[in-house]
Formats: sequence, C-alpha cells, structure tokens
Amino acid sequence: MMKKILCFAFIFCGFVFAENMAARTADGRIVVLHEDGHWEFYQNNSRVRDIRESAVPKEMQTNISVEYESLDKLRNDMRMRMEANEEPEAKIKDSLRTLPAGGILHFCVNEDQWNSDLPRTFTYTIWIGKSQVYKAPVSESLAERSETAGVLYLLSVPLRKSVKGKSLRARVEDDFASIDFNVL
Repeated sequence: MMKKILCFAFIFCGFVFAENMAARTADGRIVVLHEDGHWEFYQNNSRVRDIRESAVPKEMQTNISVEYESLDKLRNDMRMRMEANEEPEAKIKDSLRTLPAGGILHFCVNEDQWNSDLPRTFTYTIWIGKSQVYKAPVSESLAERSETAGVLYLLSVPLRKSVKGKSLRARVEDDFASIDFNVL
C-alpha cells in the first residue's frame, strides 16, 4: 500500500513543477523550483553569480535595453517636424529651448516579454559622470509603445543635466537581479 502512495506523490509533483518557478524561503532566500522537481538556491550575489539559463525561471527573464536620444538628435527631429508643419522660426526656437539638456534615456523591452497580468517593479538608476541624477522604482504596467514595432518603453527619463564629455551609466534592478549599462 505504501508504494502506491509514493508513486502518486511523485506524479503529483511532476504536474506541480510543469515550469521553473521562483519562491522565497521563510528566511528570505530565493529558490528556483525546476520543472523536473529538483530545486536550488538562486545564487545572485557579489560572491556567487549563477548565470546558467536554468537558474532563472522563464517568467523572470527579461531582456532590457537602453536607447539614448542625444540633445542634437532631439533638436533635429523637432526642427524637421515643425518645419514640415510650416511653423514660424520664432516658435521653432522657443520649442527647441524646452528640450532636456542631456537628451532622453529610454529603457526598452520587447513587447513579448512584457508581463501585463503580473507587472513587476524595476528600480532605475542613472549617473552622469559620478553624479546620480535619477533613481526610482517604476512598475512595468506604465510601459508605453515606442516608434519601433514590437518594442515598449518601460521608462523614458529626460536628462536635465548635460552629458557632454561625461560618462552616462544606468542600472535596472529588481529583487532577483540587476543589469548595468555603459551608455556613453
């Protein structure tokens, strides 16, 4: 009789772990539950970084990229649009003065990786040179469509500080991982 119960338990576990899942233990550590029934601690810290694809469940994988629009590009685009609408030169110059001095930094994701049912919150940080100019947690539910097909802007940050001759760096992080970008 005991053998039948054990067989039933293993079959049941097989259905429970149909896909990799992440879970948090009572002491706050993160474990990955694999589809074959085994589990392992999610090792993402400064001493050990597990980069195997199997270590991160599919629903947690997101490929975020950055797109930088410089002040020069923004000026050229705005001028072309306004000239096409035959706006007077004075109005064009006034509009050009409103553009952010450092351009705009967009955090992008492919539309098929966007999770509208269970939106996650990412913390975005931006540095110009050694100065941190932006840091905020933002839900991916606020994502907006970009001009590029299939790409969403998770966040667009106007940079009010000039970036000429300085490095531009960004970081995106959540509870499980972080990624750093060297933009300029």
